[in-house]
Amino acid sequence: MASTEDDRQVRISKIAGRYLVFDIDDVAYIRRQHGICAVFTGTMPQNPTQNVFLGLPLELYAEDAKMLLDRKVAYIADDPLEHFNKLKSMGAETRKSYLQSIKTQRRTAQLVFDEAKAQSQARHKDKRKPKQPPVVVPTELPPAPVADNTAVEQEEGGEESLFESSSSKPVKTAPVALQKPPVKEKLPALTPTTSNAMIHNGTSNPDVENHNVLPLYSYLNERGYFITPGLRFGGDFSVYPGDPFRYHAHYMANSYGWDEKIPMLDLVTSGRLGTAVKKSFLMGGQKPATDDSEAGELRAFCIEWAGM
Repeated sequence: MASTEDDRQVRISKIAGRYLVFDIDDVAYIRRQHGICAVFTGTMPQNPTQNVFLGLPLELYAEDAKMLLDRKVAYIADDPLEHFNKLKSMGAETRKSYLQSIKTQRRTAQLVFDEAKAQSQARHKDKRKPKQPPVVVPTELPPAPVADNTAVEQEEGGEESLFESSSSKPVKTAPVALQKPPVKEKLPALTPTTSNAMIHNGTSNPDVENHNVLPLYSYLNERGYFITPGLRFGGDFSVYPGDPFRYHAHYMANSYGWDEKIPMLDLVTSGRLGTAVKKSFLMGGQKPATDDSEAGELRAFCIEWAGM
C-alpha cells in the first residue's frame, strides 16, 4: 500500500456530480475500516453491455463522501480541472519521471508473474507422469531375390539393369527431435489504472450535497452496519449487520424529517413489503437544531407486518 492506514487520505474524484474512487487500495481501506461498500460502476472493455461483473471505479453516495470528509480520512478533487491543469503545466522532467514510474511498475509486475509461474511449474512437475520411451519392434526383411542368368550376363557385360538390386543394406537414421529454447512469456504493455502518480495529493474539497438521509446513514454506520442501495427491496437503504459478503440484509430503511407527516398508507405498504422480503422496515429521523441545542438526537423504529 502506498501509505499506512493511519495517515491515508482517500482521493475522491468528483466527475459530473458523481463521487468516484479509482484506487483499489482506497476501496479496500474504506470498506475494511469504515464499513462503506458503495457500488462498482466500471465494466469490462471486451464486454461493455454486461452489468454483472463490474469493477473500478467505485461510486460513493454523497453521504459516504460527506462522512469520510467529516472523519478527515479523504479529500474531494475536481478531477477534470486538476487533470487539465496538470497536463498543461507538465514539463519534460515531470513527464520523464512519470513514464519511468510506469516502467518500474511493469518490471515489478513481470517479476511477480515470473515467480508465480515458476512456483506453479514446480508444483505440477512432480504430478506429471514420466513419458515412456517408444517401443521399437524388430521386423525381419524378406530375403533378396536371386538374380537369373540373364541378369548376371548383362551385369558382366557392363550393361546396367533396370531391376538391379543393391547388395548393400540401406542405412536407417533415427529422427532427431529439435528442441526449441523456452520462450519467456512477457506481459502486455502496462496501462495504469489511475493517474495518482501524475497528480499529487490535493486539498480541494468542493461542496458536498447535504441530503436528509445523512443523519440516519451515519447513525447506522457508526453502529457497525453496512449499507447498500435499497431500491431492490423498496427502501432508501438495505442494512446489513456485517459485510454483505457474509450476511443477508436485516432491514430496509427510509429516512424522514423529524416533524414530517408520514402517511399511514406508507407505513402499511412498507411494513408489508419488508415482511414479504423477510426484513424489518426501519425508519428514523433526526431532531433539528435549535437556538439552544445542536442537532443530534436521532430516533429509529422498526415495523413488522404480522398476520392478524
